[in-house]
Amino acid sequence: MSAQVSRKGQEITVVIAQTNVAAATELEIPLGITRGRLLRIIADKTAGSASTLASLLGIATNPAGSNVVFEATAAATVDSQIVGGATFSTSSGSLFYRAKPDSGSDNSITTILHILVGW
Repeated sequence: MSAQVSRKGQEITVVIAQTNVAAATELEIPLGITRGRLLRIIADKTAGSASTLASLLGIATNPAGSNVVFEATAAATVDSQIVGGATFSTSSGSLFYRAKPDSGSDNSITTILHILVGW
């Protein structure tokens, strides 16, 4: 599993390529910033037994409650554009991502995040 983080000015694009993904599989994304806005998330299952994804992004491992930046409604493909962006603040400079497929541990998932630095 890998997260490729690229930055151009105030814009960050994260491309995540994951294999053998199960519901609890988590990836730390080192952004190197402490404040930002998630503008769009796209998650697509490219192989595996799952029928839906319920992507979860947060500021702490196993995000819950106030640590959640974004949580998708389960869908075959997640493609959410957040008007105004979902703001986050993280002292670690990282976000934590779970694709949350509904079944199996044989899933391959590609996810793209569009993030704007600062609020």
